[in-house]
Amino acid sequence: MSDSTSLGSFLRRDRAMRWATGVGVGWLVVFVVLLVIAQVAHPSTALVDLPYLVPIVVAVGLSITAAVVTRGRTRIAWTLLATSNALWLVGEVVWVYYTYVLGRGPPAVSSADFFYLSSYVVAIPAILVGIGSTGHLRHIRGLLDAGLLALGLGTIGWQVAISPSLPEAPRLADFVAFAYPLFGVAIVTTLAAVGLAGRHRLPAWAALVGAGFAVAGITDAMYAYSIAAQNTDSNWTNIGWQIEAVLFGLAAVAAIRRPEPEARERPRSRDLTAVPLVIAGLAATGLILADRLDEGPLTGSTLAILLALFAGLLARQLLIIRDRTRLATQLRAALREQERLAITDGLTGVYNRRFFQEMLRIEAERAERAETPLSLILIDLDEFKKVNDGYGHPAGDVVLAQIAARIRGGLRSTDVVARYGGEEFVCLLPGAGEEVAVEIGEQIRQAIGRDAVAIGGGRSVCLTSSLGVATAGTRAARPLSEPEGLVNDADAALYRAKANGRNQVIAAGMLVDPIDTDPDLPPGLVWLADQIDAKISVHEHSTAVSRWSLLVGERLGVDVATLRRIGAAGRLHDVGKLSVADAVLRKALPLTAAEWAQLRRHPAESARLLTELGQRPDLAAVVAAHHERFDGSGYPLGLAGAEIPIEARIVAVADAWAAMLADRPYAVARTVAAAREQIELGRGSQFDPAVADAFLALVDEGLVGDLAALAVPSPM
Repeated sequence: MSDSTSLGSFLRRDRAMRWATGVGVGWLVVFVVLLVIAQVAHPSTALVDLPYLVPIVVAVGLSITAAVVTRGRTRIAWTLLATSNALWLVGEVVWVYYTYVLGRGPPAVSSADFFYLSSYVVAIPAILVGIGSTGHLRHIRGLLDAGLLALGLGTIGWQVAISPSLPEAPRLADFVAFAYPLFGVAIVTTLAAVGLAGRHRLPAWAALVGAGFAVAGITDAMYAYSIAAQNTDSNWTNIGWQIEAVLFGLAAVAAIRRPEPEARERPRSRDLTAVPLVIAGLAATGLILADRLDEGPLTGSTLAILLALFAGLLARQLLIIRDRTRLATQLRAALREQERLAITDGLTGVYNRRFFQEMLRIEAERAERAETPLSLILIDLDEFKKVNDGYGHPAGDVVLAQIAARIRGGLRSTDVVARYGGEEFVCLLPGAGEEVAVEIGEQIRQAIGRDAVAIGGGRSVCLTSSLGVATAGTRAARPLSEPEGLVNDADAALYRAKANGRNQVIAAGMLVDPIDTDPDLPPGLVWLADQIDAKISVHEHSTAVSRWSLLVGERLGVDVATLRRIGAAGRLHDVGKLSVADAVLRKALPLTAAEWAQLRRHPAESARLLTELGQRPDLAAVVAAHHERFDGSGYPLGLAGAEIPIEARIVAVADAWAAMLADRPYAVARTVAAAREQIELGRGSQFDPAVADAFLALVDEGLVGDLAALAVPSPM
């Protein structure tokens, strides 16, 4: 029952506890010496009786101190222990009063007996509170085991020792005399039941209290046996009670010096509770055999005891069944909880990323077999970092949990929502096409931004969200055999939603139209740009440059105003070629120096046309610089690095890519791989490295391709 390692380590570490232990052992040695002296000088019983009170007085004082300094359940236990020890001391004082003040021994039944027995009555709940089980069913089983053990041992003790010693007409004094061993048995069996209940860790003070009560129970039994055997020399049993008092004192010191946590339960490694069953069975068998040997019918008392034993055994088995049923239920619940935790996010309660990835694979296979579409919505909370920075991460956690609930409310029962990472969520929509997915995404966006999110303390925050939608399957660009690419498509659409000003839903299938991006684009110059494209190649050029430039700008996270300039500049960057002779534009042979000079004037001419005819001076500086190089070797002004507007740096890469992939009079179209190699070679010299990297990432993701399908109409 006790944890000797804990107690031993405590004794080694605590100097005061070592001193107290030494004093206690020293006192026991002194008391044994006094007993020997009293045996030699028989009339000098005061030599033993008065010092006998010393450790009891000390134990009472220390117990009261422990009750004051401890807390919680431990304080309740020490309050009961202090009361029990005080009752014991009062009983001893009454006994000394009768013996040395009145000059005669106490009567057969005196008030001293009342205090002695009362101390036992208080001791039992002290054991159960301080050391006993905290589990309801286990607590009941412990009490029942204690009852069976006490009844069994009491029955055996009654048959073997007490019943043969009782006179034919027992008096009250006889019953009082045998009440002591019965209480001793009760205390020992209570300790046994507590031990059978099991502990994860028993505090040092509890181990010492348990040892003290165990010594007291054994001593009481020995004393009762000596009285029954008419052994008048019972002074040596006083040593047991002295040991009890010393152990109680040491327990109080341990509680005062080290207020340890309360004892906790541990799972049983083996079922030691079979011990009460065996003893109860032996007691019942002994009763039946004893009555049969008397060759008489079973007496009423025997029947009552047998019924009590059998009732206790039956009740205990019912409790075991109930306990096992409860444990099985708890185990099933724990397993279900473990399964739930394995697939859900602990903060928001929605599914986790791992579960989403598995469901994406399963739903993609199912949609491919059924030839139905599969859509995905990627959700990112706009500027969520401001919530964490301004209100703290706990407030951010509250926001994420509430946002998850709003997202769930906007989905269908067949949809799956998961936390994708940080402030990102992802929704899987089986059977939903792009139009339905965008509609659901818009409902979610409105649900997130409609009402402020309460974060406690009367505070709230307003949030918006950006959503990217991607669809695979029927009539969608992305095949269902590439579910991972669906996430990339949604991610790219989400980037566009962020770049376009946040708080909106963008679908990957929605191509960006530069005219929609900037409705103030001069229609006449747009028409002129198309005519110039048709002179040079059979494929689109300025429209493709504009679209690809917009994607790069979105990927780099530029603001909306800059994004509009990028799209417009990409669409009109070559209008200045109107001043270049057709012969120069269509010449297959190398250009002369004069022809190169004429061609290099077209960026400045584009800027002039935008300023004078298009009333768009904001675009003039961009188109004027789209042939500048990052290392400063470009034209017309030789600008370098950050001197070149970011819009022009982006258009430069898209323009070069479109030119390399188209058949021109002076060169045949390159392959995508060859064009990619040229962009990589020009990284840091011709092109801004960051822009080049963003552009090539879009190429790798399939968002930027070739010009094969981008034919333009013939000029009118």
